Amino acid sequence: MKEYRFNLEPVLNHRRLVEETLQKDLAILKISLIDENERLITYEESRVKLLEELHQIQKEGTTTSDILLYLPFIEQVSKDIERQKKKVVEFEKKVEQNLKDLLEATKNKKALQKLKEKSFKTYNQKLIKNEQDFLNEVAVSQFNRGIRPQE
Repeated sequence: MKEYRFNLEPVLNHRRLVEETLQKDLAILKISLIDENERLITYEESRVKLLEELHQIQKEGTTTSDILLYLPFIEQVSKDIERQKKKVVEFEKKVEQNLKDLLEATKNKKALQKLKEKSFKTYNQKLIKNEQDFLNEVAVSQFNRGIRPQE
């Protein structure tokens, strides 16, 4: 009998590659999500700082024109925050989808690995049976020729 060969090995290798690629993609997406969240925090901190400065100059009795200088900056930072929140949600969705894809790829790979294990087990059982059949045939042949097995 020839050496064991799993006929779906190329498919299994492809599924391993897909799983590894998705794992790498997930890691990159998670890092990007962390970066986007940090950027959002920075914008929010900037807005808080601007509002505190505005509040401080209002206490000091500054002119309206000085106060009006802050409003465009606060408005721009608020827009940046909204835009950044959308980016964060976008990355969260990408991470979630990638995780689903990774789980599916892992499940597909494991199913094929189980099929390979089952196929290998069947191959080994067939090998053992063939070997046993051969030994039985030799024993019967020896018996028929009058050769007694040594005890």
